[in-house]
Amino acid sequence: MNNLSSIIYTTAMASLGIGLIGCEGRRQVEGTEEITVEANDTRDTAHVVKTGRTAEDELEEFRTWLNRQSEKGDTAIRREWPAVRDELRERNARLEQKFDSLSASSKDEYRNLQDRYNRWEERQERRQLQPLQPAKTMEWQQQLLREYKDLDNVQPQNLREAYLTFMGEVRIKRRNWTQDDWDYVDYVYSKLNQRLREVDSKLRTGDKLKIRTLQAEYLTLEGAADTQSMLRGSSQ
Repeated sequence: MNNLSSIIYTTAMASLGIGLIGCEGRRQVEGTEEITVEANDTRDTAHVVKTGRTAEDELEEFRTWLNRQSEKGDTAIRREWPAVRDELRERNARLEQKFDSLSASSKDEYRNLQDRYNRWEERQERRQLQPLQPAKTMEWQQQLLREYKDLDNVQPQNLREAYLTFMGEVRIKRRNWTQDDWDYVDYVYSKLNQRLREVDSKLRTGDKLKIRTLQAEYLTLEGAADTQSMLRGSSQ
C-alpha cells in the first residue's frame, strides 16, 4: 500500500509541474514586459521580451497627462509652462508616429484629444502674454461658485455641491461668454479641481463619480465653445 501511495503522489506532482510550466509559457506582467518561457529537450531557458508601449498605451498616457495638466492651478501652469508645453508636444509626436496602429475608435478619441490639447496650449500661450487680472478672477469665482467661492474652506462633503453650482452657472451663461470670459471660467474650474485633489481621499465614492461626470460635461461645453470661437474667427 505504501508503494502504491508513493507512485500516485509522484505522478500527481509531475502532472502539477507540467501544468505550471504550461501556465507560465506566456504571461503578461505589470508594465509592458511580456515573459516567454522556451523549453527544449536539453535545457530550459527563459527569454524576456520587452515589447514597449503600444499605441493604445500611449493614448491612455496622453489622456491622463493632459487631464492632469489641465486641472492644475493657473499659477502652477505659468511656472511650469515651458516644460509642460515641450513634454506635451513630445507625447503628441509619439502618438502621431503610431497613429495607424490605433483602432478606429481610438483614432477618433486621439483627434479629439489633439484638438483639446491645441486649444489648451493656445489658451496657455495667450495667458503668458495677457495674464488674468486677480480682481477679475475673484469676481468670476463669486459669480460661478456663489456660497462656495472660498474654495480653501469647502469641506469634502460640500465639494459635490460646489461642482453642481459651478456647472449650473456654466450651462445657463455659457452662450454669452467671449474667449476672454472662458479663460476666467477655466481658471475657476482649475481651482475647483485643485481643491478636489486636496480632499480626494475624504470624498465618498458617489460624490467622486458625480464630480467626474460634471468634469466631463464641462470639458465638452468648453470644447464646443472653443470650436465656435475658431469658426467665428475664420469667418471674419
